[in-house]
Amino acid sequence: MPDSGERDDLLLVIERASTIIEQTDLESLLNTTVDSAMELTRARYGALAVVDPHGHVEEFHHRGISSATADAIGDLPAGRGILGDVASHGASINIDRIEDHAGYTGMPPDHPRMSSFLGVPIRVRNKIFGNLYVTDKPGGFNEQDEIAMKAIAVAVGAGIDSIRMAKELRDRAVKEDRARIARDVHDSIIQSLFAVGLGLQAKSATPADNLDMRTAMDDAAAAIDASIAELRRLIYDLHGDLPRRGSLATEIKDLVTRLGGPHKVPVVVSVSGDVPELDVSLIDDVLQIVREAVSNALRHSGATSISVSLSADDRSLFLSIADNGHGFDAPNAPWGLGLTNMRTRTKRAGGTLDIDSDHGRGTTVEARIPVVGASGSTN
Repeated sequence: MPDSGERDDLLLVIERASTIIEQTDLESLLNTTVDSAMELTRARYGALAVVDPHGHVEEFHHRGISSATADAIGDLPAGRGILGDVASHGASINIDRIEDHAGYTGMPPDHPRMSSFLGVPIRVRNKIFGNLYVTDKPGGFNEQDEIAMKAIAVAVGAGIDSIRMAKELRDRAVKEDRARIARDVHDSIIQSLFAVGLGLQAKSATPADNLDMRTAMDDAAAAIDASIAELRRLIYDLHGDLPRRGSLATEIKDLVTRLGGPHKVPVVVSVSGDVPELDVSLIDDVLQIVREAVSNALRHSGATSISVSLSADDRSLFLSIADNGHGFDAPNAPWGLGLTNMRTRTKRAGGTLDIDSDHGRGTTVEARIPVVGASGSTN
């Protein structure tokens, strides 16, 4: 029977896969993928290389190396050696020492030393899109790390296909081949998302009599089902206006329902004021802040209640996520990937983020985001 730690790890894989699939632009999707891979495997470094049909690296998204170090290293990897093997053979590579691999070709003089390596290919419609890899985990990467990376790779492929198809829908929705586009969306994207959910459930190896685990898996799989439902909505709307995002308040409530499903902690959402229509990218940033804060509270705080408050005036959006858990030493705590993601999203939106917490008195995450120039109300 999986212990609580294994269940938490599995739920985190599902959450991160859902987060990747929900991204609406390619740049955010690729960067979120690297962050998720490092978090799931506890690796020091991570990267995603996009390759052309000949296996040459076209784009390179990396984490863990500072901008100054990256500038000193110079040119991007060419896609040869061990990275080329992942893409060309289309199979994962998991080794304890990079130098021991037959394809190792050395590193530039200013490149940080790396030891263990785990890389998996990323496919979009059965074609190699690139490779995702993490390095430098003390003790090396285990089988669970490899399972998590493969699950993330499937989610990336589905997410990229979704973004491409959404662009095609926007560009060609007024043309006569709407039916063909709808079939493509159904056949390629929805089936890929089903594969993510089924694959993750199969990996859990849940005993038949473990009702709690089965319930947790069913609820967690609902997060992926929500993405499938959204894609179906795109298909149905092909014969009318192009689809619009729901209100921010509604999307926050739906997100919190999905996150809280596998847990027994009540999460209450309250909304006040007229929340204006927002740009899609701003909605995504706000949702990611809520996701990180609520997920952290559910998994780590020991809270018995969590509240999410959304309000707005004519200039700003105010977001507060509070729990009554055991808290932590916020001023001196290291900023992990989750906290860093919240800070990055808030900064990109031009806002401010404050975290108030201490041992024994819970945690409150507050964000203020300017919405000057937005118009209309979605409530």
